[in-house]
Amino acid sequence: MSSTSHISGRQDWWAVSIGLLLVAAAIVAFALARAPLDFFKSAVPQTWPQKPLLGTLQSAWPSFVGVYAVLLVVTGLGAAATGARLSRYVPAFTILFVVSFVVLVISSQETIKHYGLEYPFWALVIGLIFGNLFRLPSWFADASGQTEFFIKTGIVLLGASLPFTIIVQGGVWGFLEAVIIVAVGFTVAFVVARALGFDKRFAAVLGAGSSVCGVSAAIAVGSSVKAEEKQVGYVISLVVVYGLVLIFVLPLLGRLLRLADVVIGAWIGGSELADATGLAAASLIGDKAVNAFTLVKLSRDILIGILSFIFATIAVTRWDAKKDGARASAGIIWQRFPKFVLAFLLASIVVTVLVAEAGKPEVDAHLIAVLNVFRTWLFALTFLCIGLNTHFADVRSLGSKPIAAFTVVVVVNIVVGFVIANLFFGGVIAKPLG
Repeated sequence: MSSTSHISGRQDWWAVSIGLLLVAAAIVAFALARAPLDFFKSAVPQTWPQKPLLGTLQSAWPSFVGVYAVLLVVTGLGAAATGARLSRYVPAFTILFVVSFVVLVISSQETIKHYGLEYPFWALVIGLIFGNLFRLPSWFADASGQTEFFIKTGIVLLGASLPFTIIVQGGVWGFLEAVIIVAVGFTVAFVVARALGFDKRFAAVLGAGSSVCGVSAAIAVGSSVKAEEKQVGYVISLVVVYGLVLIFVLPLLGRLLRLADVVIGAWIGGSELADATGLAAASLIGDKAVNAFTLVKLSRDILIGILSFIFATIAVTRWDAKKDGARASAGIIWQRFPKFVLAFLLASIVVTVLVAEAGKPEVDAHLIAVLNVFRTWLFALTFLCIGLNTHFADVRSLGSKPIAAFTVVVVVNIVVGFVIANLFFGGVIAKPLG
């Protein structure tokens, strides 16, 4: 195994360990006293000027310091274990945290929030500006180079907010729509990407980013097939841009076509590229749309683990074997498989059991809300680092063909999503949510 693969493997295990540690700590605290960690819930800026910005920040500053301290310790351990120097990591992480704070404040402004310009967009834009206009010192890379570590840990926490009971709510229809969308999206991605001359690894990342769960899926599948880092970064950037566009396009089309709110929500759930932008789009329609969106989109999210295993197996047994004659084995597939995806699924299962015992409202209020705070910060750090490490010169070297390929897959997903949403949620075949 190469040095890079070895570091990636250790990074996976550290993301698993830290992610599950945070989940376990939150569960134990919840079980013992229900709300002892609610202190951290204030560490995300509230919508302003609906609520006074300076007043809420001033009262919540201990919570921000608490989140900073926790993340500095746990991510510092993981970063040090994979080669970073703590003497460099601490100041670099502190700077990233402060900039992420600014990002979260900007994105919590009422008008900006209304139009769906969430923190991933601002983090990416600010990162791109600084990363391309200024030459960052070498020591800063000890923290800004931890992109995958941040997102992998965040994905583990994401699993805790995806209880499998969501699927049961709508029977098989939401899950079936998700499967069809993903299958069609990957098929189109491979056909178009290969026609334009791209390799299979890039096609896999393209399909994951446009058909499954945006950033999370692109990272997971990219790790499974060992895609180039700049290819994954390119797809992530397209996910953010197209996700923002679809916030306005899909609700507008739904209203113009006079679709029921539930159908629009299911359409958004099958076509949007990320949870945050999809939720923003569905919220423009109403609660019924949000419910349908949640059912379909979270079903797509849960497919991350299955797809990561499938593509790890394909890459090892077919692509790599043809390339260098490597002999496929279960051990190699296990090495290639992103371990953080298993932790994502484990967190989901554990929280599902907890919801059944304690009730969803209480779990959401005192457990999921706390974990979502840490996930929000990890994702903000992720997108900021993606921007800092994405250079326009590298993007130009890929040309316009990736944009064309991505656009084709997105358009096909929108069309297929429209048809399936009407069939499965519009009463043609079924109407699970009424």
